[in-house]
Amino acid sequence: MLLLAGCGHAGLSREPLPVPPRERIVPLVDAHEHMMSPAAMGVVTLQPPLPAIALPAELERLLRAREAVTRPVPLEAVFTDDAILMEAEEARWWTGTDTLARAIGNQPAGLVYVPKSYAVDGAVGYVLGNARPADVDEEGYNFLITLRKNRQGEWRIASEMMTPIAPPVYAPPITAEKIVEVLDDAGIRYGVVLSLGYWFGQPKREISDRYAKTKAENDWTVAETGRFPDRLIPFCGVNPLADYAVAELERCAAMPRVRGMKIHFGNSRIDLKKPEHVDALKRFFRAANAHGLAIVVHFRGDVEPFVREVLPEAPDVTVQIAHMASGWENLTLFADAIAAGRPGTGNLWFDWTQALPIEAEKRTPELVAEAVGVMRRIGMGRILHGTDMPLRSNPTPRAWWRGTLLTLPLTDAELRDIADNVPPYMLR
Repeated sequence: MLLLAGCGHAGLSREPLPVPPRERIVPLVDAHEHMMSPAAMGVVTLQPPLPAIALPAELERLLRAREAVTRPVPLEAVFTDDAILMEAEEARWWTGTDTLARAIGNQPAGLVYVPKSYAVDGAVGYVLGNARPADVDEEGYNFLITLRKNRQGEWRIASEMMTPIAPPVYAPPITAEKIVEVLDDAGIRYGVVLSLGYWFGQPKREISDRYAKTKAENDWTVAETGRFPDRLIPFCGVNPLADYAVAELERCAAMPRVRGMKIHFGNSRIDLKKPEHVDALKRFFRAANAHGLAIVVHFRGDVEPFVREVLPEAPDVTVQIAHMASGWENLTLFADAIAAGRPGTGNLWFDWTQALPIEAEKRTPELVAEAVGVMRRIGMGRILHGTDMPLRSNPTPRAWWRGTLLTLPLTDAELRDIADNVPPYMLR
């Protein structure tokens, strides 16, 4: 059980600080985190490594001769007179015999070239593949070689590019330990972990047994967060348009630790202009309200039909709009709806996840002024800190808080309001 379960906001305060300096303001909750199981990681692995292939004898000999090229070896046996090669360290094209030899000398020694594809058309062609050091099995480079025959009809290399293979973005799996590690680094006590179960309902992907895999991802997330029950709060995830969406919501509602459902409009290809999509969302929100489950919405589309048709179906539960509604224009429309007191807006919250560029040079004064203005219209009491998945390409919770919110022209009191906010679903 969470330490804060059943408590009011006042009972959640940490050690009181007499007007803490700005840099000591730290969020209590990261309300938007994701873990990723091995199965979910497989969904976003765009392409498995290409298999090695056999080359025609002439091309195979040329590739092995390329492996053997060092500065003392005559380059004309491998390269055309006007060959061009990208020197990896400087990422520049080099040409000319002496220059080419220096560029080759700067490459890692002892590479084995593993062909993965080739084509020839008359006197021209190409070979592409991966390269690895002779003493290791892991392929560390991509290569692309273009070919041209010389006057004697022999294949030579006309150009070559080699680049290091970057680590995959979606690897390795993200477990509960990783979430707790990044929370600890930021000094954040609690993390709301949103299951990626909806990934298995993506219409754009060919996925078999969608419901079984959605359930498995949700179960994995709940089990993982259960290893840190005083730190991590699980949400299930589902495509709300799926014919199993309400059944999965009801199944998750029976799990004592689950506080809500995560849905993703873009991932699920939700179109609010389609009446059947709006009807499905209304059923889903109505079911969430009946079972007391919050909903985190990665919103995309028109705000008006969502506010008019869907929100009123869940008047009694928290609806958390992720990523500050994915745009300041959308957020302004939500602010208008809140100011007008429209049905369902009383329990609207917003998380700050990836709402502004973390790079200072991309945050223009106009963008910052617009963001702060809309935030003040909504009210700091509705805004939650959020980070997203701790991938190599995403800022950590610590970097995101310090690199964005702390840099905005908000008062210390406004920052403390955001930092101390606790979504109502954590107080059950």
